[in-house]
Amino acid sequence: MNIRRSVTAAACLLMAAAGFARAATLYECDLRTRIHNGWVSPKMAFVFEDDGRAKVIDGITLAFLDGSAEAKVTRRGDNLRINWTVANARDDAGNYIPTFRYLANLNTATRAVSVVAKPAAYPQRWSARGSCKIRDKR
Repeated sequence: MNIRRSVTAAACLLMAAAGFARAATLYECDLRTRIHNGWVSPKMAFVFEDDGRAKVIDGITLAFLDGSAEAKVTRRGDNLRINWTVANARDDAGNYIPTFRYLANLNTATRAVSVVAKPAAYPQRWSARGSCKIRDKR
């Protein structure tokens, strides 16, 4: 199964599980990077539950967390600022990265999204931009 199908399938399962207890909205996003970097997935999903909780699922969370990441969301008008972390990641060379911090900005009106990934205590950062669609609303 490719990464796009994995993320979409996992997000739909997450959405279904959330739907039993409460209402939720899922944004399915396609991201473009200038260079393929691996730390920002080309496919990402955000699940916003009506009780204020949020989750992020992408190739990175599937690889290192075996599922989704809990996210903190700050709303300013149509703009959502979404923060999450991924701990205990390893790069292709086997180097250990204790914490990756992620920040996404999602405009719910235009559905434009930008994502930045930054390993804690390192100067590098990776970014991507793209667009989202509402996959399901319950």
